[in-house]
Amino acid sequence: MRHAAEPMPAGIRDYVVSKSLPRRPNDANLRTGPEFRESLRDGRHVVVDGRDVSDVTAEPTLARGIDQLARYFDAQHDPATRDLLTAIEPGTGERISTAWLVPRSIEDLWRYDAMIKCSTALSFGVFGRPPDYGPVKAISFVAWNHLVRKEEPEALDKILHFLRVGQRNNLTSADIIIDVQTDRKQPVAQRAARLRVVEERKDGVLVSGAKAGNSVLAQGNIGTISMPPPQPGMPEECMIWAAVPANAPGMTLLLREGVTNGRESAEDHPIDAHGEEADGLLIFDRVFIPWDYVFSYKNRATAEIYNILGQFAFWKIATRLSYRAEIFAGAAQLIVDALGTDHIPAVRALVSEVIHYAATLRGMMTAAIEQAKPTESGVMLPDHVFVTAGRLHSIEAYPRIMQILRELSGQGLIGRVPQATWDRPDFGPLLDAYLPGHKLDARNKNRLFNLVWDMTCSPSAMRLALFENINATPAPALREELYRVYDRGPAMAAIRARAGIG
Repeated sequence: MRHAAEPMPAGIRDYVVSKSLPRRPNDANLRTGPEFRESLRDGRHVVVDGRDVSDVTAEPTLARGIDQLARYFDAQHDPATRDLLTAIEPGTGERISTAWLVPRSIEDLWRYDAMIKCSTALSFGVFGRPPDYGPVKAISFVAWNHLVRKEEPEALDKILHFLRVGQRNNLTSADIIIDVQTDRKQPVAQRAARLRVVEERKDGVLVSGAKAGNSVLAQGNIGTISMPPPQPGMPEECMIWAAVPANAPGMTLLLREGVTNGRESAEDHPIDAHGEEADGLLIFDRVFIPWDYVFSYKNRATAEIYNILGQFAFWKIATRLSYRAEIFAGAAQLIVDALGTDHIPAVRALVSEVIHYAATLRGMMTAAIEQAKPTESGVMLPDHVFVTAGRLHSIEAYPRIMQILRELSGQGLIGRVPQATWDRPDFGPLLDAYLPGHKLDARNKNRLFNLVWDMTCSPSAMRLALFENINATPAPALREELYRVYDRGPAMAAIRARAGIG
């Protein structure tokens, strides 16, 4: 057995839990919003604009995003959304966040779909790493255990333990994946930032280096480390999959410049006023990880199936995008209704293009579930062909959809009037008289364009467009993957037979 855990001090198996949940009789595994906020006050080292932040829940550029996430946890207790965001874990009979449920049936996948629809509605889909996303890599390790266990037979026990800890503590997890930008001509082994194990100990490993991205880690509980496919010359000590708490000693998160400031009014910025998902550069300085939470190490075979292990994550990403697309279609219709332009054929054609984007992407995600099949290890996996095609469709069309919403809005986006100006008694009545919409008063029309601005033009909208592009994988790579996985064999055989080709 490779790197099996040695006997450890009491409590070490909860290494990833900084603050345990209080055990309520009916919801022992579910946090409330206030409990989620409290779980983030754990001594983590976060730097914002050069300042060390001692409490992320009190930092203006982070607090509203944390509040946004906290609403998700409160919604787990709300009778209207409880059954959308939680499920009964078959093995224990306990209610858990659906995010931590290992899907064993198509019905389980539909539970996931309902959860993603609900979480997308709660945040308007602007968090690429919502609380329902985090366990994807762990679930993928279970799904593809038959590919992992040959070299690392103990990996499954570690992952199942991690899933149980995540279920019992309702953890929010971030991806720690992206290697930092550096000189690509420099050999991998010489890149100082490349995350690697610098010391192996009886009880675990010490890692140093850096990772980029790390979206929502500053506002979440844990991060799951994974590595992209190995490059020539990659040292084996760089091949590590693991989990770490956000407050791990020696770990520092240097956040990028904020794209919201925490002072936006809800009227002027209906989306941005609810905060953003923070990204940053994560520095590791001899960070300790116990063997129990090192899921794979020095295993090139595991590293080489990165895209396979990512399939469950890719589906959840594309599903969220499909529900965002429905929001775009609704926004397009509200714009033309407000302006009274729905009678213009060219305008109707643009709205139809947004509808086509949404309907096509939603259809692909529906097909992905209906065509799902269990892996050899017994986890139900959405059809990879439909997921890949959906991801490609979403990434190629996204910039066009944003531009259509801008075009439909016309001067409405440029001529937005701030709330403070509208509230002035000398100008407010004039604005009410001069700027009415079609069956919509002037101020509500202004509110609509404020939302469309946040959706398509604001700094946070630009950040999200970049995130979605990187998150979905660049289009050339998706085309290559689609070429690889789409089965043309039966059609080719039929054509040969009909054409009489021997």
